[in-house]
Amino acid sequence: MWNRNSTLLFGGRLLSTTGDSLYQVAVIWYIYTLTENTFYTGVATAVVMIPKILNVLFGPIIERMNKSRILVHSQFIQFVLMLIIPLALYLGYESVYLVITVMFFVSLLENLEGTAEIALMPDVVAREHRGMFNSRIGAGLQLIDLSMKGIFATVILFFGIEQIYLFNALTYLLAAFLFSLIRAPFKAVSKTPLQATSYRKELKEGLHYFFTTKIVVICAPFLLANFCFGITQAVLPAYAANQGGGGHYAIMLMAITLGNLIGTMFVLRIMHYPLGRLLIMLPFFSSCLWMSSVFIPSPIISVIVLGLAFIPFGMMSILLITFLQVSIAEHLLARVSSTLDSFLVAALPLGALLGGLLPHLIGVEWTMFSSALGLIVISFYFAINKENRDLPTIEEISV
Repeated sequence: MWNRNSTLLFGGRLLSTTGDSLYQVAVIWYIYTLTENTFYTGVATAVVMIPKILNVLFGPIIERMNKSRILVHSQFIQFVLMLIIPLALYLGYESVYLVITVMFFVSLLENLEGTAEIALMPDVVAREHRGMFNSRIGAGLQLIDLSMKGIFATVILFFGIEQIYLFNALTYLLAAFLFSLIRAPFKAVSKTPLQATSYRKELKEGLHYFFTTKIVVICAPFLLANFCFGITQAVLPAYAANQGGGGHYAIMLMAITLGNLIGTMFVLRIMHYPLGRLLIMLPFFSSCLWMSSVFIPSPIISVIVLGLAFIPFGMMSILLITFLQVSIAEHLLARVSSTLDSFLVAALPLGALLGGLLPHLIGVEWTMFSSALGLIVISFYFAINKENRDLPTIEEISV
């Protein structure tokens, strides 16, 4: 499974995630402390998610380009963009609109990189090792994410937010260096230049493949789950502030990340079970734990239960990624995965905007409670339909 290219891809992804994890948590908390208004955290969360909706447009382009170069260029540009915020703070210019604008473009490049990485992975990892590779890289990313939440808690309490942005920029630069060392064969879908007619044709092929196979059946309920998760991301700073402030916000994020980490580490133990049954049980357990955590009076126990809710959540993420990589033809992988990204993420900005408004109507706690309901819907979706309920193991599924 491990060779020079897969190791570089793994290392570059870890470094890139280091930057992504820090800037996402730092920016949302910074905007909340600057405005003390969940509406602006909802807007900021929505702005980060909107570029993901555009992913469907990039699939045909990425398939014709050198994917390792996309990784290098996107990381370097993110490095430059991330330097803008600490420079502005150093010059005394503090603006929520500047931060949100930089977030938009960093997120756009992050999504290009993510699609290119998914499409590049089959070129550096054999099919039979992809489930294990996804589990290892997923666990590594969650471990990095967990570490970054701890660093955020320390830095934000004892230093300042400028240091976080400078560290982010450095991680993007180092990731660009590792990606530049990858020497994977360049496999373009076609050697002819991409023109408007061929672009539309290839875009339609990806859309048709997505909407006419079992992929859409399996992925459709996650649309509502993402809507509810968008609510969570917007309301979490205010929810944490009610519990104990910036330090508690970081602790909650660490618990969520630790739950995801445990889920990605142990997903291989359940991957041989039928997918239909897993997608009934995992979201059900996750939702029950998530909702109960909101009304547990002890802040410590509440955080622990919230973290436990994300163990099955982390397992679902790896199951979905592996399902795509083993069931989709490699020449369509970038187009279909970008279509899936756009399809699933479309609900996140709407959820984030609603999450910014709901606390003013029903309160922060009830908003947090309602955000877990989407997982219950996933469970019932797979339970009430026999075809969904009887989906076989990932390796046996034919789309």
